[in-house]
Order: sequence, then C-alpha cells, then structure tokens
Amino acid sequence: MSTSIVTRRQRQDETFLRRLAYVVLAAAVRGRRGRPGGIWGEAVLAEFGETRGGWEAVRWAAGGLRAVWQERRARVRQLPRYTRISRRIVMVAVIGAVAGFLTNQYALTVRFVPSGGMSPTMLIGERFLIDKLGHRLAGIDHGDIVLVSMPAEAGSPSWTTVKRVVGLPGDTIECRDGKVFRNGRPVDEPYLPADPRAARTDCRTTTVPDGFLYLLGDHREVSRDSRDDVAYRQDTVEGRVLVQLWPSTE
Repeated sequence: MSTSIVTRRQRQDETFLRRLAYVVLAAAVRGRRGRPGGIWGEAVLAEFGETRGGWEAVRWAAGGLRAVWQERRARVRQLPRYTRISRRIVMVAVIGAVAGFLTNQYALTVRFVPSGGMSPTMLIGERFLIDKLGHRLAGIDHGDIVLVSMPAEAGSPSWTTVKRVVGLPGDTIECRDGKVFRNGRPVDEPYLPADPRAARTDCRTTTVPDGFLYLLGDHREVSRDSRDDVAYRQDTVEGRVLVQLWPSTE
C-alpha cells in the first residue's frame, strides 16, 4: 500500500474524529434545539476551530464537556429550592417509570394463575413473579415451572398457560402404572396432589423433539398438557416462575 493512500486514510480518520467531537460538543452546549448555550460552553465551542488534528479535537471536546457540566450545575444551584426539588422529583419519576416499563417488558413481571391445572402448587387467582430473562441465559431445567404463550389457532385467540417442565429435547417420556418415567427412570414428583386420582398420570411413550418441551400440570386429572398432543416449543416460553407473591382475595 502506497504512502499516499495511507496518508489519505489518516486524513479521513482525523476529519471524522473532528466532526464527531464537534457534533458531541455542540449538542452538549446548545441541546437538540440548537439554542445558545452558556458563556463558557459557547466560548469552548467558538475556539474549537483552533485545534489541530483529530485527537486534539477530541481532547478539547472532552474538556469542553466538563466545562459545560460545571456551568449547568452552577445554573441549577441558582434556581429556587422549590424548583430544584420539583425537577428532581420529576426526573426520579421519569426514570422510575422507564425502569419499571423495561423491567416488566424484559426482566420481571407479575401474572396470575388462570386455571386449576397446577394445583395444589399454584391455585386459581394466585399471583406469581415471572423471570423473563434468566431462562434465556441459564436455560430451562427439569422441574421448572414456566409461563408459555400459545399462538392463536383457527377460531381461538392466543393464550398463556403455566406448566411444569418434565421433559427436555431428547428425553423419552413414558407412563407406567400411573407414574411418569423419564429415560427409563421414575420421576420424583412430591408436588402432586394427595388424591391418587388427581396424581395419576397416563401417557403415550414419546421422545421430545429438538426445540420442544414436554410440559405437565401438577393436577393431572384436569390439566391439558403434552399428554393431549399439545406441542410446546421452547421459543414460546415467556419466563420461569420465581415465587408466589400473594393469593387471590376472592
């Protein structure tokens, strides 16, 4: 590569750095609306053209940002105490609202039990906390209780349900004498109802395909789950149940 090409690229890089530094500094001084800034901020911005090279421009902009920050803090301290407190309250409220929205959308949310398929572990109307992020990072394990979003079918809307993970991809599930076996071994299920009729599990032998889960409700007598040929894809899991928050008041 010739020296002229290298020099040209270096100049292009320096030009880009200078433009970027100026844009950032101007935005800090004048805001998005381009209104005149404070005395120190405008002075720093006016002398930006005296800099030479890309990195000198970046260092100048960094120093200018510190000056702008100190100038803004000084202006805020001059405001009446009531105004300062009001601004802080509004800022905290906005940050809290945004944080709450993001948490509910992507991290934690509260749901209620819509049916009796998970009793006695979870009763109808109980509220529980859902972790919407952990299962994406650590994966799903046997025994986890998950919230699943089922897509709309012909003539029916989409719906959500809560079930327990009994089988992962590759597991072979079968039932013998009313009990569940996974890969030839009985599954320990202390969470089942005391009533033998509600705890009895009858199912066909099946191997869980890749990308799917074998889910069962704890109340086997009333739960509609993988025994009824309901296909639960792993990508339909919205989250994992962490803890019960409070029971229904009804």
